[in-house]
Amino acid sequence: MNQRTFPRIHRRESPPVMRGRTGYRNAEPYLRRDFGYRCAYCGVHEQMKGGRQAFCIDHFKPRSRGGPVNDYTNLYWVCIPCNMIKHDKWPTREQLHRGYRFADPCREQDGGVHFVESDRGLLQPLTPCGEYHVSTLRLNRAWLQQHRRARIHKWSRLNEADQLRKELECVVEVRPADDATQIMHRLLSFLSQEIEALRSELAVDIPWIPTQAL
Repeated sequence: MNQRTFPRIHRRESPPVMRGRTGYRNAEPYLRRDFGYRCAYCGVHEQMKGGRQAFCIDHFKPRSRGGPVNDYTNLYWVCIPCNMIKHDKWPTREQLHRGYRFADPCREQDGGVHFVESDRGLLQPLTPCGEYHVSTLRLNRAWLQQHRRARIHKWSRLNEADQLRKELECVVEVRPADDATQIMHRLLSFLSQEIEALRSELAVDIPWIPTQAL
């Protein structure tokens, strides 16, 4: 089966009543839940930007290009920077014919199919769609690369800390109950707290994008 039949984002909410030029605004709480409180394009979580006020509703196909105003399937939850960069951009008929378009995460898998992430946090296109999507939305802007690299570093620290904790637990199990063992128990407690803190940070970091096609 084609991978693109499995979208990255699954809409689960029932669309609200939306009428008039601004009726789409009623969809905000529904979209936030459907999109996991993340930007549909760059993946940044609301917590990383200071809350929902740093986000807005985007019309995937812009209203100025004929996109429906109050169609829930045309509404996306995005961060304000991505919304401002995208604005009313839309591929021309010629570009569409050549495969240049925005990847639609509600209808297909984008990361790992149209673009991948390098070990330096850089998104690298795999298809004309990926090239258009990444370049038009400027998904390799410095701030995003910085956070992707920070996430890679956190994963490395987490794996190292988890391995160290396992090794220390094995040592403690066979040691007599002396002062050194008590210190080891304190170290285990500290490591556990650090591991949980890293996991909490990673839960709201920009999601990892596969380094090769799925």
